[in-house]
Amino acid sequence: MNKKIIVFLVLAVLMIPTACLAAPEDYISTGLQEACEEEQIAFNHPDYKESEEKANIYLFRGSGCSHCYEFLTYLEAMTEEYGKYFNLISYEIWNHENNRQLYNRVAKKLGEKTGGVPYIVIGKHSWAGYSESLNEEIYEAIQEEYENKNKNDVVIQAVNYKKTFGVTDVLVTLGFLLMVFLIVYARRKTKVEEETIKE
Repeated sequence: MNKKIIVFLVLAVLMIPTACLAAPEDYISTGLQEACEEEQIAFNHPDYKESEEKANIYLFRGSGCSHCYEFLTYLEAMTEEYGKYFNLISYEIWNHENNRQLYNRVAKKLGEKTGGVPYIVIGKHSWAGYSESLNEEIYEAIQEEYENKNKNDVVIQAVNYKKTFGVTDVLVTLGFLLMVFLIVYARRKTKVEEETIKE
């Protein structure tokens, strides 16, 4: 067997397990001001700053979604008085595949099925959809998460998710080992045939 072909096959097969264990793609997120600007909501809070001490509100949204717009309007309106308690991390999922995958992973971690947007996560609380009737619940969840010193952030866990070796990866690895074995076997067989011809 030609050495160039063998080298090419080995390199091609070596890339398969590497692809299986690749780190997740980057996600695109925006803060409260940027999300409001994207949805053309006036944001007039120059003193608003995001910080690690605040509660994180995660919003999975679609660009132009009317209920997402309503939720962002609610947050913008409460920023003056309560902005010291929360950060917003917004992931647009209609136009960003990686954000959509993150949304699916977060919902799965919370034991929920993915559906529409907005999907709101604050600490251990989540809401699929938004209406004004949720405002009190959302405010209480912000307060609870702000006061919680032992934060267990499901979204950060999902963002930092590393792929583990699964059934598909085991099959790919076995296929890789079989391919290497066949290449070595073919090479030895060719070598033996060449030596037999020389004799």
